[in-house]
Amino acid sequence: MIGMPALTLNRKNTLCLLQNTTSTLEDVVACFDAYTVPEGYYSDATYAAAQPNADELQDWEELISSLLSVDGNCTSGIVPTSIADIYNVSLFTDTTGLQYCVASEITSIDGVYAKGWGLFVVPATQKAVLRDIHLAAPHPAYDLLTPEQAGALFKSTGARSLLISGRIRTANLAPSDCVIPSSNTTIYYKTDPAHDTAEPFVSASKTIREWQHANDGCPTQSCAFIQMHGKGATSCPTDTMFLSSGLGRSNASVAWYTDAADRPVKRLKTHLMAAFPTWNISLPSDSACSLTATDNVFGRLVNGVAEQLVCTDASTAELATGEFIHIEQAIISREAGVYFEWTAALLATFAPSAGA
Repeated sequence: MIGMPALTLNRKNTLCLLQNTTSTLEDVVACFDAYTVPEGYYSDATYAAAQPNADELQDWEELISSLLSVDGNCTSGIVPTSIADIYNVSLFTDTTGLQYCVASEITSIDGVYAKGWGLFVVPATQKAVLRDIHLAAPHPAYDLLTPEQAGALFKSTGARSLLISGRIRTANLAPSDCVIPSSNTTIYYKTDPAHDTAEPFVSASKTIREWQHANDGCPTQSCAFIQMHGKGATSCPTDTMFLSSGLGRSNASVAWYTDAADRPVKRLKTHLMAAFPTWNISLPSDSACSLTATDNVFGRLVNGVAEQLVCTDASTAELATGEFIHIEQAIISREAGVYFEWTAALLATFAPSAGA
């Protein structure tokens, strides 16, 4: 684990100094990212102790839902009782003057989140929401720079929410009993929120989706749930970015990616290609890359699989909604120097929200 971050302040309100008037939201995300629960940290017993109990899980989801509805009142008694000693909501003012409600864990143990449920951020007012897009980084520490990237794009696009996991995907090295990979050489771990529904990140993602659908829905022209991932240099090496919506390469799935229907992932590919004309940016219909997200549990849920079946059942072209976008990226795509181009592509892809 890296050393304590520069913004660290040991006080009862927050691990990171959110009152610092010279900090940006990206600084805050990087500060909290340093507390990510590291690889092999949990035994089965300590993992169980860090998991929310039934009341805490209900209140965690209530906190997420409440924050999505805030309008200038994010610090007014919004943290439910059972998690009031675990989480705090702070009002943070970026150096740009933009304000955010930041739900963050209060305590750490030797520089590591005591629980690791995740970081959640929303604009402090409804008028500050410019796009009904929800950005998420499921794999902090493992997919390097994706938390900072998601935070920067959340800010620059006026997105509705930002969710970052508090655990590296290998924090518990025991295999998941949710999604069982088809390959004997692949392991999905208990703390991988892409493949295990017990992770609080998944509960939060589900709550975000439920809130969005209860509030104007998720029209494909203006709304999506976007997960930012990172791939190593040897994974799909010909693709700088590989985008999918949780469908693979069956004939029906390829047709879904190539038909005349206007889908968010296809629009995003087009605008990313315009922003990065020298990069190879692909969909499952034009690349052999295996990172199609067909095993992603939240992607399955968004794509019409019943919640009780997402551990076992993949979606189909007939069920897929198009609301889920999974982005695998080479390291060059995650660096701060290309945030401007990323922002332009996202703004061109999604129409302004109804209230913008």
